Amino acid sequence: MHAWRVAGVLAAPVLLAAQQPGRERSCNLELFNYDSTTTLAMKLPSGQYNSWYGRGVRGKCTNTDQRLAGDSLEAIGDVKAYTIIGHAHYEEKRIRLDADRINYFQLEERVLAEGNVVAVTEKGTVMRGPRAEYYRAAPGMRAESRLVATGRPVTRLSPADAGGGDTDTVDVIADQVTDMADSLVYAGGSVVITRPDLIATSDSATMDAGREWSRLNGRPRIEGRGESKFTLVGKQIDLWSRQRRLERVLSADSAKGTSEDVTLVSDTIDMRLAGQKLSRAYAWGRSRARARATDRDIVADSIDVDMPGQVLRELRALRSAFAKSRTDSTKFVSAEEDWLRGDTIVASFDSSRAAADSAVKPVIKKILASGNASSFYQVASSQGPKAGPNLNYVKGRSVTVNFGADRAVSSVAVHEKATGVYLEREPIDSLKPDSTAGKAKTDAKGAAVKPAAPGGKAPPPKGTTTPASTPAKKP
Repeated sequence: MHAWRVAGVLAAPVLLAAQQPGRERSCNLELFNYDSTTTLAMKLPSGQYNSWYGRGVRGKCTNTDQRLAGDSLEAIGDVKAYTIIGHAHYEEKRIRLDADRINYFQLEERVLAEGNVVAVTEKGTVMRGPRAEYYRAAPGMRAESRLVATGRPVTRLSPADAGGGDTDTVDVIADQVTDMADSLVYAGGSVVITRPDLIATSDSATMDAGREWSRLNGRPRIEGRGESKFTLVGKQIDLWSRQRRLERVLSADSAKGTSEDVTLVSDTIDMRLAGQKLSRAYAWGRSRARARATDRDIVADSIDVDMPGQVLRELRALRSAFAKSRTDSTKFVSAEEDWLRGDTIVASFDSSRAAADSAVKPVIKKILASGNASSFYQVASSQGPKAGPNLNYVKGRSVTVNFGADRAVSSVAVHEKATGVYLEREPIDSLKPDSTAGKAKTDAKGAAVKPAAPGGKAPPPKGTTTPASTPAKKP
């Protein structure tokens, strides 16, 4: 009888709300007490009731799937608002909310949860934080539900159809997170996104679970984790996944990508992954693309890097390509750098050892320049490491530079329209100067002696007396 009386007190005001036009799905709330529940109801001039329930209460909507429960509840009849305090619980098919305090504003179809909030959506997204607001989808009010969490909540995206597990989860921490229809997530304010394969930071982020696409804006930065170590920065970064595994990362505007073997800088960088490791990278843009691979710098309109298993195998530079390399100071002394240019440059690397041993860097094997190609390379001379190098400059339709195991140039081959010059440093002995040349003569005391005038005699040393001349006798 007591349980029926509690339900009857609230049924009248809620039924009136349900009869309002355009609100067919508004909750007709029935409350049920426990044996320990205490109740108090006060009728208002409007005919509605303000009611208070303590020591445990629960309720359900007779015409929707909404459920309420908590230690105590306050119902304000005129505004159709309900406040649950202590072990507060709210649920429906789309979401489940637990908090220290929950307010349900029926006229707005809005649920406010405060204090130790845990929100679990239908698809498995879990949001934890100090405060969250849930806006129900309702006819005539809003077509999609919306969950807004503030106070820097922690959100875990783990779709139910993916089977869960660490490989499927994405953790998002931000000042505010908004979940639209349990599919589209917006995060703003010092965003940190953590996945098993990477960690990303930005000022804001958009994540579409249906498309498995994300966009980072405002100082975005991505760092690969585990074996797939790489970093990517830019002004905007997009990510695409398939079955919760990252497949593509695109950085636009002032992009810079770095892996263990290659560093790329350009307007746009497009990285592709396979098996959670980098497999290919493209760079292009109006500011041209720049790559640093091992000890070589390459510039071109666009660059294509082939690196299966994240081990550098081949680098292609297209249109007005230019490559330069730093010389080995242990072999000769030179302030110049070796260089190679052409319409296209293809650099091949020996990646077999690097694939077997991650500690080994890929070694360059060959560089091919095609189309109006030219090269300048320096080779160690026979005079030793403290001497300058021999010089090699060639031009042709294509130039192929082969390297030895020590990464030094072993041969240069020119194909079609070949011209060039090779300058070899002369041995020091053949250029030996006269040891006496340029030395001034001195007297016994070390004083300099002036040379004699042409056709005359040398002047006497300083400090000596010149004898009087004897008149010549006439014959």
